[in-house]
Amino acid sequence: MVFENLQVKHNKFGLGTVVSTEGRYITVSFESGNKNFVYPDAFERFLTLADGTVSEEILADLSVSKSEKQAIINKKNAENAHSMTHGIVIPGKEIVNDSDDEESHYKSDSDEA
Repeated sequence: MVFENLQVKHNKFGLGTVVSTEGRYITVSFESGNKNFVYPDAFERFLTLADGTVSEEILADLSVSKSEKQAIINKKNAENAHSMTHGIVIPGKEIVNDSDDEESHYKSDSDEA
């Protein structure tokens, strides 16, 4: 999609014109000055086209962005679950034997002295 000269509306800054795009960033010129936004995220919460709509192409880009973010979240959650199922070692509290006595399960700092 060509963004330059696209008329947009911001819920705080009012009407503006896209003056440039660079990577995932768009710069919009408002009466109060230029503002930079992350594309397409800005169209989810802050920007609409001047007529109050969001184009199908922008909606598609938002959907892809959400999917990518969800994939990252799912990967992190899986990594965290994997780590937790394999135990978390607290320094100074390493397991030293398999006894049923809870007190003897952990090495304390005084055991090393």
